[in-house]
Amino acid sequence: MMSQTLPPTPGPQGPPKPLMAPKDSDTKTYELNWQFNPRLITNHFGKSKYSSTVKALRELVANALDANASKVNIDIPMNELGEPLSLIVRDNGHGISPEILRTRFCEVAADASANGDSGDRLGKFGVGRLAVHRIGSISRWTTVAAVADGQRVRSLFDLSDEPVALKIQEERVSNDEPTGTTIEIFNLRDRDKEKPIPAVIASDLVGHFCGYLLGHPDREIWVQSERLDISQILEQRDTEIIPPSDKLPDEVKIEHLLFRRLLDRTRFPFHVIFSGRGRTVDTQTLELPPSSNYLALVECRYLDSIVTANRELLLEMDDTFATVKEAALKRIDTYRLKLQSERSRSFIEKAREQEFYPYREPPKDSVASAKQAIYDVVLEKVNETANLEGMTKRQQEVVFRLLRRSVENENVLEVLSEVARLSDLDFERFRKLLERTTLDSILKLSSEVTHRLDFLDVLHRLNYGELKKHLKERSQLHKILEPDCWVFGSGFHLATSDKNFREIIRQHRKLAKLPDVDEGDISNVEGVADIPDLFLASTREYPFSPRNRHLLVEIKAPAVSLGSDERDQIRRYANIILNSNEFDKTDTHWDLFLISGRCTAEIEMERHQMDKPHGCLWQWERMTVWAFQWSEIIKTAKDEMMLVREHLKRKSEELSVSEYLATNFPDVLSTLSEKLAAQPSARSQSE
Repeated sequence: MMSQTLPPTPGPQGPPKPLMAPKDSDTKTYELNWQFNPRLITNHFGKSKYSSTVKALRELVANALDANASKVNIDIPMNELGEPLSLIVRDNGHGISPEILRTRFCEVAADASANGDSGDRLGKFGVGRLAVHRIGSISRWTTVAAVADGQRVRSLFDLSDEPVALKIQEERVSNDEPTGTTIEIFNLRDRDKEKPIPAVIASDLVGHFCGYLLGHPDREIWVQSERLDISQILEQRDTEIIPPSDKLPDEVKIEHLLFRRLLDRTRFPFHVIFSGRGRTVDTQTLELPPSSNYLALVECRYLDSIVTANRELLLEMDDTFATVKEAALKRIDTYRLKLQSERSRSFIEKAREQEFYPYREPPKDSVASAKQAIYDVVLEKVNETANLEGMTKRQQEVVFRLLRRSVENENVLEVLSEVARLSDLDFERFRKLLERTTLDSILKLSSEVTHRLDFLDVLHRLNYGELKKHLKERSQLHKILEPDCWVFGSGFHLATSDKNFREIIRQHRKLAKLPDVDEGDISNVEGVADIPDLFLASTREYPFSPRNRHLLVEIKAPAVSLGSDERDQIRRYANIILNSNEFDKTDTHWDLFLISGRCTAEIEMERHQMDKPHGCLWQWERMTVWAFQWSEIIKTAKDEMMLVREHLKRKSEELSVSEYLATNFPDVLSTLSEKLAAQPSARSQSE
């Protein structure tokens, strides 16, 4: 057998010292060999199976709950600089007995049911323990379990990503010793680029184990000494039952959950969880969720049976599941309409009663009336996105006052776009948003929305209509897009058009507030003569990291399908920026867009990579490279415009003609009323 030799301790963030040979006669050691190639186990089932620390951590928590733990603790010890030293997962479950260690721990994908385990398990493939390899390179395990004679045994071992056998130290302990398992993981892999943050971990676990914790109130998960108490962070919980029918074999239960704080959608983008036996079977992201803090849990006996039979991988071909999913999504959309109607009415009524509501006095003219109507529309949108009702009065006052300034800003559409992207962490930065010039009239918003929607329709016809074969990229499509670069994002402005990297470097350094660079240094930049189509820039005037967000757009004629040549071209542009010291490396994020009417099959595959957003070709720390079809760009921009138009339309329908005339033209209303009263009624005329 191979003996385990651990690397020397490299410092305070390094692995533990190797286990010492036992001196006590009640203590013994033995070695276990893996049943598969150790490299395959570590790399495939450990490092590569999980894309992030939080996803690997989910598996360890699920294993602890499967071990009948009533409490799972996750702690991240930090050094004086705030850097993580290790990550600890501790539970009070039944522990890992010596028998299980000998017969199953080193056997990857062991059948748990064959050993008498319950079908209610959260884990399903028998590889969850290997998630430690994704989190760190070495872990120390301490587990206490009861054995057949009623005694309790503590087992200690180090699990390394080196291809070595397990060296286990086993000793008998007092029967009063609590059972459970503690795993401390060292040499964290994400420490330098995306270190484990307790708030991020807590948000992810809330979303992933929400259904399980609601169904098992006796189970607890703690992160950095704070309990994930679902009932305490719920603002509202509505239960709905869909009765059985010809198509639905069982009743379907939907839990509509509204949280007091926003879920981190970058880590947990789903709005609907289909759950069986407390385990996530499938998820769904909604284009129009009922609320930004919304989560739905869908449960039924049919989903339980899918879990029991381990048929999750066949869901896409399951007609009954498709019926359950369709019925649930329809009910969720109905709930959305009901919730938004109730919230809109009640929130605005309450908002108008606040002493800091800026339009407490009746409007004096039509312009003031329109401003108030638009203010209410934007206020509703902010509440839907950031949950103003869950904030303190002081926070609400800050938002109310700044919002009045923002609706009088020339970039109202940019305000709406930015607000829609705010997360919990970004909200405090909102207080310095858009301290700029004022509009002559807020009514420009409506005509601007109409102009933009018309432009998007024209752009779609040019790229997909009869003219697409004749439309030229540089002399025609390029020129059409120059004055309407908002289509790529409302926060950007045009910095250069059809200029080489020599000019892009100059403009970039000016925007990044970097000193001018010598002409000779620019000339030495490889690829400086290349000419991207559009260089767009955005600089945040409130605390934001990175401060500068720049966008390079390479467009192709509609007749050109994006293929390997176009992909290599945008990659060349990326290399110029990444490899040149003339570009800011600390406070600028670059997005590179490659756009045409369609993509080849090769590029289409690259746009659908696992663990990357749709359309993403490559992703680095300060740069993301995308390939898009025009239909996707147009749809995103149109959805934003339609959202604004929908709110404006709804608000305008609430303002009746008589109210408008009574407020602004009382003489006209009086005259019309007299004339209407003097006319014979329709009934008298018929008589």
